[in-house]
Amino acid sequence: MSHKDPFEITKFASWLSGIYGQELTVHRGKHHDYLGMDLDYSETGKVKISMIKYLHKLIKEFPELIKGGAATPAADHLFHVREESEAKFLPEEQALVFHHTVAQLLFLSARARRDIQLPVAFLTTRVKNPDEDDWGKLKRCLNYLKDTMHMKLTLEVDNLGTVHWLVDASDNTHWDCKGHTGGAMTYGKGATISKSSKQKINTKSSSETEIVGADDMLSSALWSKYFIEDLGFTVEHNILYQDNQASIRLETNGPASSSKRTKHIQRKYFLIADNVARGDIEIRHKPTDKMWIDCHTKPKQGGPWRRDRAMLMNIPEEYDDEQERLRTHPSLLPKDTTSHAQNGEACRRSVLEEVQNPQEKKQNPRKVTWASVVKGGLSGSPRKA
Repeated sequence: MSHKDPFEITKFASWLSGIYGQELTVHRGKHHDYLGMDLDYSETGKVKISMIKYLHKLIKEFPELIKGGAATPAADHLFHVREESEAKFLPEEQALVFHHTVAQLLFLSARARRDIQLPVAFLTTRVKNPDEDDWGKLKRCLNYLKDTMHMKLTLEVDNLGTVHWLVDASDNTHWDCKGHTGGAMTYGKGATISKSSKQKINTKSSSETEIVGADDMLSSALWSKYFIEDLGFTVEHNILYQDNQASIRLETNGPASSSKRTKHIQRKYFLIADNVARGDIEIRHKPTDKMWIDCHTKPKQGGPWRRDRAMLMNIPEEYDDEQERLRTHPSLLPKDTTSHAQNGEACRRSVLEEVQNPQEKKQNPRKVTWASVVKGGLSGSPRKA
């Protein structure tokens, strides 16, 4: 729990101890481990959030060798999906592994690794019937994570009284022509909250897609304001930035900017306009080149990707994972830090090879399935990192 007054935390802890007695454990300090996250408050004015041990274990247990070598988590063809007649769907057991790994990445991306939210958001739409292309997109994301294993989300606050929301949307993005929303909340540096998700409805224009995106993020923007105020702080400005002027006019003016062409979406922008009128949120314009949350609506490469990631994660544009590893406290690192590459491919072949290799089956008659990998790997076989 948190509060601006430490004594309030003490009072609450005392109240809980009266209920749970010795079963209650209170942990105060600069380093905390919570739900797989490592929270580091050792630097004044900053909190660094990482899940290095969780990520190391995830990659180690993946049934194929992850070598790294991907500069970004997603290629330009991320949203391309083959026709069913052309697609090669994964076997049921491999599809189960796909589903399991995507769920693990979803947990990771929602907490410490916001830089992979876009590919993970797409992959979650593919878990029901994934094909070989989806498997390749999953492996690319894992290769990127392997090369950025020690990256941390660093949050800093400029002004507690001003909350900044960046909301963007890409039009006609998915195979069914639905758009994609990207949004983030920041207090100055780093994304405190972020989201990347497929939109639920089809739209007729990019302006309408932007309005749907703003509506997607509105609940989070209002909830965060009320939550912060309940902690004892005053939110003077709750600002939502967009780069589409037509959308901003509709969201701000409501009926005054409405016409026959926009009548079918009145419900969404009228709701936003009501909250603007009440003073719960402000809508402002931000140029497209300053809208760093754009990396949550479409895959980006090279310099544009590094610039957006630097703002999202609050890291240097020219991030060096080895340097970050050296700066990381040993307690945050996994005990087994030996890389996959050091062991060599001969020490660990893919599970598919073990299943399909008849000679291997003669030497080891145990039945190896993709399901067994999900449940805990090849029982009885030591698995090296």
